[in-house]
Amino acid sequence: MRTIRNNLMKITGVLALMTVALSLAQDGAMSVNLGESADHGQFLTDANGMALYLFVPDAQGASTCYDDCATNWPPVIVASADALPTVAEGLDAALLGTVARDDGTLQLTYNGWPLYLFAGDTEAGQTNGQAVGDNWFLVDPAGEGIGMAPAG
Repeated sequence: MRTIRNNLMKITGVLALMTVALSLAQDGAMSVNLGESADHGQFLTDANGMALYLFVPDAQGASTCYDDCATNWPPVIVASADALPTVAEGLDAALLGTVARDDGTLQLTYNGWPLYLFAGDTEAGQTNGQAVGDNWFLVDPAGEGIGMAPAG
């Protein structure tokens, strides 16, 4: 019974994140803001204060997170390359961009990194996805992964 309840809670959380991502993409009310924690410093968030993450395998700029991956790590989708979000003070709007996903949607990028939410973050300010699998990292204001090993 506990497993069923936990799975239902996870599914509900994922659906809520996907609904937020889709509604923001459709109404253009999206913004990229800054969150801050004692453990990680400043990091990018969406308009609702949910942490934004990058995925190390996306290093070449193409989104590689699909199917089950995208269920746990919903991509941040925008309506068009002309409808980029606003950015908070301290962030560089010139670092925003998009990348086409296999399904034809456009995923928001920052400094070339496709951006994702994490289903395990259920409240604003949570950073439960930080360093998961040594592949998922919060994004700092310069567009780099916080705590990510340097390339090379």
